[in-house]
Amino acid sequence: RAYSDNMTAPHRMDLMVSAMTDGCGKWKCNQKCVFCYAAVQLLDYSGENAQAEQGNQALIDQAVVLMEPTEPFSGGMRPEETRPPRESAPIQVDFEALHRQNPDIIAWIYSPDTPINYPVVQSQDNSYYLRRLIDGTRNTAGTIFVDFRNVPDFSDRNSLVYGHNMKNGTMFHQITKYKDQAFYDQHPTGLFLTPGGNYKIEFVAGYVTDMNSDAWKLEFASDEEFSLWLAGAIAQSTFTGTIAPAPQDRVVTLSTCTYEYSDARYVLVGILK
Repeated sequence: RAYSDNMTAPHRMDLMVSAMTDGCGKWKCNQKCVFCYAAVQLLDYSGENAQAEQGNQALIDQAVVLMEPTEPFSGGMRPEETRPPRESAPIQVDFEALHRQNPDIIAWIYSPDTPINYPVVQSQDNSYYLRRLIDGTRNTAGTIFVDFRNVPDFSDRNSLVYGHNMKNGTMFHQITKYKDQAFYDQHPTGLFLTPGGNYKIEFVAGYVTDMNSDAWKLEFASDEEFSLWLAGAIAQSTFTGTIAPAPQDRVVTLSTCTYEYSDARYVLVGILK
């Protein structure tokens, strides 16, 4: 069947197009309807994007603080005993304030010098936040969320995190840029902040895959099986990473849509440190 046959109103544009000319081939008034419909759809999409961005910025203003860079701590020791510089999180998140807004918030994801600066939620399924904002408002941008099957403290071998690939560059659009080695070179790490502690994400692989692949595998029978899974991800990667994962590592897989083919996904795999 034709693609349009599977569509329903108001998306059946072919029904409007078929009425755009009369028997003599002259345009009729339905031409205006088509353009009006397209304009309304575009305005709705733009309005929802603005609503999502405003809502996220309100959360940032309320609960996220940008930290000043700190000097490495030496503790007054002799130079030969100086400890390696401590890494400090560039932002601080007030999870108590966030939980007053929504107790489903379990983390905050941050990637320096990109638009990725978002709360991360988890619900009882993988559909609720697909088209809802933090406050429950329906919106095409949705909210970044963790797979409901994962434990919320990121202690699983593989924690799955989903976000939309928005055309305006927000949500998880940025992770598709890891198809370019130069983007990885400039952004080799990200950050997860949680109520229990902060994790640096060291990215090791990113690749295009389909919904039937093992990218979303959650359980591994052994360290060897996990290592083989990681090796398979690295073999497909669109960039060459600088970190060698270990069998005992925990990883996070960030997933978003991409458009090489129907139902394609780009997944970005990182080690939690």
